[in-house]
Amino acid sequence: MAEALAHFLVARCESHHQGWRVVRQVVVDSAADAPWERCARRAVPQITEDLLGLVGERGRTPLARAQHVAARRRAEHTAPFVDADAVLAGLGLPRRAVTPERWQAALGAAVSARSRDQVARAIDRALSD
Repeated sequence: MAEALAHFLVARCESHHQGWRVVRQVVVDSAADAPWERCARRAVPQITEDLLGLVGERGRTPLARAQHVAARRRAEHTAPFVDADAVLAGLGLPRRAVTPERWQAALGAAVSARSRDQVARAIDRALSD
């Protein structure tokens, strides 16, 4: 059941998660040619695990929280196909050396943003830590 929900949430990111849509547009604007569907499929097992963890917590698991987890994992699985320098330049951020792990975490953190400026701030903050 968790896997079916993970598939549903991955697909739903396109229409119901503003942060994912903004991050995706930033990536597209950077001229990255990410394999969107393959990245989405690869995120499903991790989202499934995350959902099972959420269910194990006390209380209800709101759909919005589960959707955010899916959006974050989609962004993290897209990160290896996205040139960090191109995104940083496109957002007006300074170039810096970024490990693949930090880039993955930064792109995942950016899905909490609602605008391009917020994506820039989220990525800058994540890479500055």
